[in-house]
Amino acid sequence: MLSRLCFGLVLLLLSSYVTAGTGLAQYSLKNLRSGEITDLATVTQGTVALMFYEPDCSWCRKQAQALTELQQQCGNVTPIALGINASRLALKKALFTLQFPFAGFMAPHQLLQDLGGIPATPITLVFKQQQLIGAFRGYQPATVLQTKTGC
Repeated sequence: MLSRLCFGLVLLLLSSYVTAGTGLAQYSLKNLRSGEITDLATVTQGTVALMFYEPDCSWCRKQAQALTELQQQCGNVTPIALGINASRLALKKALFTLQFPFAGFMAPHQLLQDLGGIPATPITLVFKQQQLIGAFRGYQPATVLQTKTGC
């Protein structure tokens, strides 16, 4: 019950940042593979499935596979991973373990603080043109994500 409440609060806070139009650009992201720096507003343009993950999360691996399948079936959806609760090196290794071929970033501490933390992983957020259109806690098969993205 408490974890559902926490997840609801995370979504409420994130929704308010998105609808305010000012929030997403303030969070800088450093690509775990290339080192390139961008911001959350830039990576959530188009249709994006953003997954929060942790290195030792077995369900995150299944979710990464579902996101890969989603991208293969719906070429217009871009999967992105935001790692939490680990060092940059551990998150980079986890991307390899997850077999996640898409962009992966370390979640900025300020974003996690502003959201009040992430209660569990995986959490997948679906954006369309920087608007949050769906949020899922736990593993979701590609078919569920396809429905939400309109693919």
